[in-house]
Amino acid sequence: MSAKHFRWFIILSVLLAIGSGAVDALFPSLIPQSLAIALENEPAPRILENLALSLLLFLPLAAAWIIGMVGLFLFKRWGRTLSLYSTVLGFGLYPFFGPTVSSGWSSALSEASFVLWGAVLAVAYVSPLRDRFSVQSTNER
Repeated sequence: MSAKHFRWFIILSVLLAIGSGAVDALFPSLIPQSLAIALENEPAPRILENLALSLLLFLPLAAAWIIGMVGLFLFKRWGRTLSLYSTVLGFGLYPFFGPTVSSGWSSALSEASFVLWGAVLAVAYVSPLRDRFSVQSTNER
């Protein structure tokens, strides 16, 4: 894989994730009303009830994810490590969010984003492109 394609995978992963959230926000009718009502009747996850705890967890994680992504884009060794750890930590928090409901379109875009992000991490660690992340690399563009 070329550096150009690698960077496009990063960009597409982010755009698909944004699109996933936008679909359900812009087209709420894609989610059956009975499911939306059922989710509204669920108690809020405890982790989200405490604003200070939520901010303490989510702001640093979001910052780490964004900084790591920029590091990956620039082929920085720390970007690869930070992206991997923030991804694993993010998945570790999923059970505490409680149930979710999304449309089929949103789910498809989200899954595509996750697959591309997984490909980005895999390429960064196991493809010949991994050499671009070495400390001695000249990081040619």
